[in-house]
Formats: sequence, structure tokens, C-alpha cells
Amino acid sequence: MISWSNIETALDTLNHQNPELFSRSLLIGGWAALLYHRLLALKNDPAFPAPIPDSASRLVSKDLDFTHVWGEDFFDAYPDFVVRHATDRPYLEVAGIRIGFAQVGVTFDPEEAFEKSRIFKTQVGTAFAVLDPVRLYREKLALIEKGRSKPNDYFHQEIAAVYARYELAEAFKKHSSNPTASHQVRIEQLTRELKDMAPELIKGI
Repeated sequence: MISWSNIETALDTLNHQNPELFSRSLLIGGWAALLYHRLLALKNDPAFPAPIPDSASRLVSKDLDFTHVWGEDFFDAYPDFVVRHATDRPYLEVAGIRIGFAQVGVTFDPEEAFEKSRIFKTQVGTAFAVLDPVRLYREKLALIEKGRSKPNDYFHQEIAAVYARYELAEAFKKHSSNPTASHQVRIEQLTRELKDMAPELIKGI
């Protein structure tokens, strides 16, 4: 099974080989959802437990998918990682992880999504942008409603929903313990996005 160690190695490698291109890349899809699942598990908050998968296969995703960049730019920037087979189209593979691309989302604009992304770091300090949980939730929901979903999308949608609610609850908690203008702004931003894009998730927080 692919571990987060493999994913972080792939992210570190992409950043090391071409930091300018990588810094513009937005991680979306399954591995974005599974990152939020990992964070929920590490937080171990009883009010927002990490969803339990019905099988181990739900904890992996086929590709490490990006948007806000062109796939062709990745092929040009990382020629050493292009895999060519006689019967398949060329694809990129880094540290055993296949790299995928989506030029547009079903429900989100890549430019706006990149601006609203969450920034995380690998163990060695590589910063990477991830689609925020509300937009990830809406994207998975849209795929399901349009009949374009894959089996893991239901689990990914559930993860995104829990993390979006956890994120807002944490913002309230921080402001309660240390009232500041920046904490208040954060609460207002998160609340507005939930009300505008996924009001069903804000209930009970």
C-alpha cells in the first residue's frame, strides 16, 4: 500500500527538481482528501473523528492529481520521470506515484481555488498547496450527483465534510481562548464559505 512517506517523497522530489512549477501546483482529488483524513486521525478530536473506511483500499488513491498547472509543463519539467509503454500513453511517475492533472474542476475555478488553498509541509519542509475542504466536498458531491463518481469518492466526500466542520470549530476555539482580530476574520471567512457553498455542513457547530 502507498504510504504517506511515499507521497511526501514524491512531493519533495517534484519541488527539488522544479520549485517554481511545483509552487504553482494545487493538489486535488483523492490524496487531498486522504491528507485531511490523516490530519483528523492525528488530531484525534472525539467531536470530529476521522471517518472509518469500509476497506483498506479506501485509504489509497490512484494518482497524485494537480491543477492550476498544465500537464504538458510537468512533462517538460520532469523528463526523467516520464514513463513510456508501447501500448499506453506516456505518463509521469515519481517515487512510484503516478501523477495526474485536471485543467478545470466540475465546481471550482483553479485560480480561485489556488488562492483559497491550504498550505501544508512535508517532514523535510516542502510546502505544498491543497484544495480547501469545502471546495473538495463540493467537487466530490458534484461527481456523485452527476453519476461520474468512483467508489472512493463517497469516502473522500465524507472526509472533506468532517474536516471543513472541524476547521471552523477550531477557529472558534482559538478565538475563544485568545480573542484577536485575525481569529475573528478567520471565523468570518470560514463561516461565509460554508454558508455560500455547503450550508448543510455548518449545522451543529
